[in-house]
Formats: sequence, C-alpha cells, structure tokens
Amino acid sequence: MTKRTIAIVTPILNDWESFGFLIRDIAALKALAGDRVILVAVDDGSTAIDPPHQDALTGCLEAIHVISLKANQGHQRAIALGLAYVERNVSADIVIVMDSDGEDTPDSLADLVEAHESHPEKMIVAQRAQRSESVSFRLFYQIYKFVFFLLTGKAISFGNFCLAPKARLSNLLYNAGVWNNIAATMLKSRVPIHFVPTNRGTRYSGESKMNFTSLMIHGFSAISVFTDVVIGRIITFLVGASTFVIGCVIGVVGLKLFTSVFVPGYATYVILFLVTMLAITLFTGFLMILSLLATREQAASLPSRLIDDLVDEVGIVSRSSVINSVAS
Repeated sequence: MTKRTIAIVTPILNDWESFGFLIRDIAALKALAGDRVILVAVDDGSTAIDPPHQDALTGCLEAIHVISLKANQGHQRAIALGLAYVERNVSADIVIVMDSDGEDTPDSLADLVEAHESHPEKMIVAQRAQRSESVSFRLFYQIYKFVFFLLTGKAISFGNFCLAPKARLSNLLYNAGVWNNIAATMLKSRVPIHFVPTNRGTRYSGESKMNFTSLMIHGFSAISVFTDVVIGRIITFLVGASTFVIGCVIGVVGLKLFTSVFVPGYATYVILFLVTMLAITLFTGFLMILSLLATREQAASLPSRLIDDLVDEVGIVSRSSVINSVAS
C-alpha cells in the first residue's frame, strides 16, 4: 500500500492537557502505522499555550503544527482556518477534522480512513451510533434536527468529525457557509457523503463547554448556511397561509351577504387583522430576499482570503526540526 499523508485538523481552547492525550493516542494507532500523520492544532485564543515537544513524534506522527490565532474566532471558524492552512501549506492526501477532547475517538480514525478506501470520491462523516449526553441535551438535539429539517428540507445527523479527500477540500473552503457550520456546508455543497457509525468517546479531562445556549447558537449557525432556502420556504408558507386567510375572508363575506347563517361581528375584524399581519410579514420577507440577493454582489469573506489577517504565528514540530513562531 502506498504511504498516505493524513492531515488532522483540531481546534483547541485552553485544553492542552487533552491535546497531549490526543497526540499520544494518535501516535499509538496501529491502523495508521504505515501512514504519515501531520497534526494541525488551531489555538483559538488560549490564555496559555503548552505546545508539544519533538519527543511526542512517535509512531505515525510526522509533524505537529500549532496555529495561533490573533483572537478567539469560535469553534467553527477555527476549523475553517485550519483547513485553509492545510490547503495552502500541507501536501496531504486526505484531511480529517476532529475535536481534541477525546469525544471524537482516535480509534474511529481508522474507520474513517477505511471507509475512504472504499469511497475515495466521497466525504466520510462520523455518525453517532450511540450517544452518552444527558436526556435534556439529547431532547434539545432532536428538536434542533427537526427544526433544521423543517426550515431547510435537509436531514442533518452528523457533526464536525469527518474526512475529506484533498480534492474535495475546495468544496468546503470556497463556500462561505464553512465559517458557520462545516456539517451544514457539506449538505449545501451537495458533495457525496458516506456515513460511518461511531460511538462518542469519554473526555480526556475537564467538562464539556456545550450547554443550552451554545447548542442554540450552534443550531442557528447551521441553519444560517441555508439562509436563502429558509427565506424561500418561509415565503412559500406565508403565501399559502395568506391564500387560506383570504379564502376565509371571502367565505365569511359570502355567508354574511348571501346566506342567513349567523356570523359573529368580530369574525370579520379578526380575519382582517390576520390578513394585515400576513401582508406585513410577506412584505418583510420579500425585503429579506432582496437584501440576500444584494449581498451576493459582494465578494465572500473566505478563510483562504483572511488566514493571513487572523493567524498570529505558527509553531512547527517535525521529526527533522523544531521551528517556533513562524510568521503566517
């Protein structure tokens, strides 16, 4: 088998202890023993950095790049900038995105790579076969998936843990939605996707920072990738509702003028109020569409264009050398 080069992108925010465990577990993977693995850690504005040393490069690990951002950009943007860095600076055959806290298990990397061998033209995504979060978290997650489907018409059942062939990386990086949510961007870019069932791992240390507020923001970020679709579906619903209400108005007027059926006096006012509200909402919706179309005339702020502005420095540890504070 030809020796592959695998780039693994992982965002980090003040969790360098977990990153150390991740380095250890990836280096020990026998399934990747014949490959060259380059680990790209994106420091998303940590208050203190504990970079790895050269002696951590054992097993399949060939190099570790630590990209320090000038300021906290958020989980999704950190991933996007990491992918842009890989596209520009790392000659990799495949690129994997995973979290560094242990919940995306290193053992699952072998499953993703194996699936890539069978489906080399597809994006490979990890789909949770078993979840271990609290009941309330799982309930809100199911609500999020339902609302996402209702507004976008797409089913989403995976997160950031994924594998992209290098040739498919541009499908993500040159879609502005990658700033907000990588999983939703995959769906919108219509790339072929293959699902691999995985189990959620146990955190190496600390507690998850994901709570109801962050889950809600994450959900809105995913939906925002489909802003044009969402607006279109809302407008379609409002047109249908308006048609129904106008039909009710005509029916009420007909009953009142041409039949002896008793119609409460307030019914007309209620229906007219609904018509007025729907008309205002429709008008607002059309303005939203015009605003959305107007923004398309502007150049999108893509990760590849902003990486030089947002990256402060890059530290590289490889088997042959250690380079600290390499300017981006």
